[in-house]
Amino acid sequence: MARKKPSTPAPSKWPFRVAATGIFLAEIAVLRGAASPFRIPKDTIALAAICIAVGLAVVAAARRKSITYPSGRLVAVLLFLPVLQSLSALWSASPLRALESAAFSLIWVIGILWFATLDSSSRFRLAMVAAAGVVVSAAVMVLQIGGVQVFNLGRISANGRLSLTGLTGNPADFAMAAVLLLPLLLVKREGVPPTRLQVVFVSILSLATLLTRTLSGVGALALVFFVWLLRQKSRALWAKVAIVGAVFLGLALVAGLDTRLIRGYESLRQGNWYHLLSARGDGWSAASEMVREHPFSGVGAANYDYLYYPSRLNWFHRYGGVGGRGEVASHFSDAHNDPLQIVAELGVFGLFWLTALLVTLAGARKRAGPLLYLSAAAYIPLALFHYPTHLTVALLPIALIMGEIVGNAETVHRVDWLSARVPIASLLMIFAILGAGWQLRRVAGDLWAGSLEMMLAISQQAQPEVRVRNTAVVEATVLPRINRMPRLAPTLWRTVGRARLMRKDFNGAETAFRTAYAGWPHEDADFYLGLTLVSQGRRTEGLQHLGRVCRTNKALVRLIRDPDLRSSVETVLEAFEEK
Repeated sequence: MARKKPSTPAPSKWPFRVAATGIFLAEIAVLRGAASPFRIPKDTIALAAICIAVGLAVVAAARRKSITYPSGRLVAVLLFLPVLQSLSALWSASPLRALESAAFSLIWVIGILWFATLDSSSRFRLAMVAAAGVVVSAAVMVLQIGGVQVFNLGRISANGRLSLTGLTGNPADFAMAAVLLLPLLLVKREGVPPTRLQVVFVSILSLATLLTRTLSGVGALALVFFVWLLRQKSRALWAKVAIVGAVFLGLALVAGLDTRLIRGYESLRQGNWYHLLSARGDGWSAASEMVREHPFSGVGAANYDYLYYPSRLNWFHRYGGVGGRGEVASHFSDAHNDPLQIVAELGVFGLFWLTALLVTLAGARKRAGPLLYLSAAAYIPLALFHYPTHLTVALLPIALIMGEIVGNAETVHRVDWLSARVPIASLLMIFAILGAGWQLRRVAGDLWAGSLEMMLAISQQAQPEVRVRNTAVVEATVLPRINRMPRLAPTLWRTVGRARLMRKDFNGAETAFRTAYAGWPHEDADFYLGLTLVSQGRRTEGLQHLGRVCRTNKALVRLIRDPDLRSSVETVLEAFEEK
């Protein structure tokens, strides 16, 4: 029999403890020696915690001889996303990426459905745990702003912004994590007044968002409080928020927000939208090319990352010019616009899914309450200029928000499952263990890749005989494992190519970089292939590769050490600019 809030025996505490621990650690986890010290460790912890927590919950349900689960239109729409992503593997350039993306989405959706079965108090406690992790990150960020180097993460970029913020990643990552948590902390729970800790967390997250100097984060923050205040009927509260907001804004201006705003205003006055939007046009242009070339099917789930470089080149072929990102980096793993990326990857199917999600959420607005409006105010600015659904520190609050909405707006069932509970629970627990193990293998591979990168960096500055020995060790370490790691194979071939290039094995390096490019058409493979060809005396052929990769971002020219070669590439870029 279905009921809105079934009365069930007290659930096991272990699933909640595992989830809470994973959520907190995911917000603060950093592995300095990893190739991706912020992203993959957080993915691993969050997804593994969800797998284990849900597995333990199913085992506990088997012991109770009953299971609780939500159902309804919103649940169906959420579950359809991993199905759609799996189907996109049939036409993806990289099917493995599509299937992996579907597995990620399935775990997150299962986590949302499990959150929905918890009582409101438990979901709120998980939100407070996530907020505590972001507050710890905020404390680290404040130390960095004050000049205290924490884990050597407080580097300052050329434009004066923190290149890394706290323990969450870059400033935009922190802003997304902080702002998306605010709706969960601002919504008044029925019959429960806000706690002092809750007010403190809201204040810290708000001030820290201002200190990141991320304009989209500041805009989302302002929109959240505007929507929240519109629903309040207390003039005194409006006055208090105005006073506190003015103080926080003053502190942020002193800390450098004024410089950021002035720079933005100057870009706007000059009509320089490219710099005003921090080069997001690069990601948007690549996505638009994918939509143009594959409007119906899309390029496949998670294939934006795979096809970014060739799509960017196609855009230049159509419109001319040279990329002006300004920093020595060119690749965009995400489009910096979630809706655009979904359409680029899944085509009209993705557009239909987005429409179904929005319509379903709109239909549930009365039951979802003010949380839906506040969440939309937080999410929309970030979704249009960043990638919150592709980042664990932002996905955690999104999953908690969706769990709260599903729990309040959908029907929650409790059914007896006597006959098949043991084999089903055992099977699901096995899947949970496999999922957690998969995530642990990902972070182990990331640490291993990071150690290889570190050895190559050290070898670059070492004596010739040491460089030859170290690069040979790197190659001997990588080659036996490439075939067993198809997902990482293109990246590993680039590592092998760089090792060979450093010890002047140019023929071997060319083979490695061509193999890497065939497996993933990435800028790094093209760039180093160009250097390798020039080193072989094939200057014209090498210039073709270097010219097209530096066309995506002319700052890459600074990576070319040979002044004559650098001058030749700059001449090629000048010709492109004149077109």
